[in-house]
Amino acid sequence: FSADGAPDHQAALKARLRELRRTRDPKRKEKFFNSKQLLAGDATPANAAFRAFLARYAHYVLLRAQCFGGVFAEIANDPNDRKNKSKKTSSRPQQKCITATCLKNEHLEAAQMLLKAGLACALKEEEECENTAIAVERVVSDLIGLTTATATALNNALTTYDRDSDLDRELVKKWCEFYSDDLFPQTKAMMKSTSPTLDAYGLFLPSRMGTTVSQDLLQKGLQRDDTKIDDEPQQEDQSSSPSEDVVEKVNDEPEETEEEVVEDDNVYDEYEYDEYEYDEY
Repeated sequence: FSADGAPDHQAALKARLRELRRTRDPKRKEKFFNSKQLLAGDATPANAAFRAFLARYAHYVLLRAQCFGGVFAEIANDPNDRKNKSKKTSSRPQQKCITATCLKNEHLEAAQMLLKAGLACALKEEEECENTAIAVERVVSDLIGLTTATATALNNALTTYDRDSDLDRELVKKWCEFYSDDLFPQTKAMMKSTSPTLDAYGLFLPSRMGTTVSQDLLQKGLQRDDTKIDDEPQQEDQSSSPSEDVVEKVNDEPEETEEEVVEDDNVYDEYEYDEYEYDEY
């Protein structure tokens, strides 16, 4: 997953993989990284279980490589953080809200799909062997990394929850629901259920989940009443004079253009894939 390379290697790997998956191999007359090519060969009763696991694992790996970099830097690393800024930049760039960088809706959808694909890689009794155990150990460790990265981003967002007026609170609420209802409990359950099987092959998972979100912060993101916040500006607008309304409308126009510029900053189409493409086997 390009975890040990430079930060730009992660984006290059994702872009190259998407390009190859749209390119047809002139020798085999099929597109590169096609699930049919990965599962090519004779299917026998003896290898049926292994092929079934391979189909699920291949789906996870290809989906994983197209969604995020090696250590989920897209979610965990806030570009507004001074530690993550390049020393070469002399001018101070305009800071972006965390829901426009780390906790984007596209990242949420990709994380949900990745969790589903990772949980599907759980070993069945007839699929257990050393090779499949090594693969599952990588999947579980990866899901722990996703959980830790999400917790780090949520801690950053919820710490400044009341002070950041640009924060998309509805989107933060969706992230909190995904983390508390699905990501954390299901990853922890898979870690506990898989550990005894992996122990037999000398593979050991971490005993703890790493960075987590406290219940107080989670409740802040889950129980916030956004309707009250939205009603306050409306009441002020009604009491304002017509001239002030005109000024507000004029001021709203540049904000729309700024949002378009933010969308244009995405160099790659990060989530160009089919969720069920590798579920044929």
